[in-house]
Amino acid sequence: MIVTKAGGGFVSKCPLCGQNLAEPIFATSHFIGDKSHDLYRFSDAAMHWTCYVHWPHQARFAQLYFEAGLRASERGSQPQYWPTLLKSADALVRYGLVVNEVSVLLRRSGTDIRITQSDWPQWLHGGWRDQCHPELERDALAELMPELVKLTLPGLIVPLAGNNSLPPKTN
Repeated sequence: MIVTKAGGGFVSKCPLCGQNLAEPIFATSHFIGDKSHDLYRFSDAAMHWTCYVHWPHQARFAQLYFEAGLRASERGSQPQYWPTLLKSADALVRYGLVVNEVSVLLRRSGTDIRITQSDWPQWLHGGWRDQCHPELERDALAELMPELVKLTLPGLIVPLAGNNSLPPKTN
C-alpha cells in the first residue's frame, strides 16, 4: 500500500532499502495469497524502481505477477469486457472495452502498462520510449514492439448519457 502526505510526497518506505518512496516507483496489487511465501510481504507493496530493478528476486517476482495476471485473465468472471489481444511467453495484452484502454502486462518487468485508445497510435510510434521505465521495461517493450504494431484494437465504446449498462455478453 502507498501512503502519501497531504501536501504531496510519500509517507511509505521502500521495503527493499527502507528509505521514503520517491518517483519512479514500482508497485503491484496484492497477488500472493500464501502468507508463508518468501515474497508475500512484497505483494501489494511499492518500491523504488531502481531498487526493484537491482533486487535479486526481481525476475522471480515479475514472473509470479505475470503468471497471476495470466490466471486472472483466463478465469475472469467477465472476460468479454477485457478481451485478450495478444498472449505470448513474454506479454499479455488485453483491451478494456468499457475504459477504452490497452493493458500491456510484461513478464520481464512485471509491469502493467495502460494506454488509452486515443494515445495508442502515438505510443506505438515512439511515445512508449518516453513513457516507460528504463532498463527492464524499455528492453521488454522494444522486443515486443513488432508484435504490438500488428494489433487491431476493438472499436471505441461510448456509453450513452444516463446509460450505465455494460456491453452485452457475447459467447
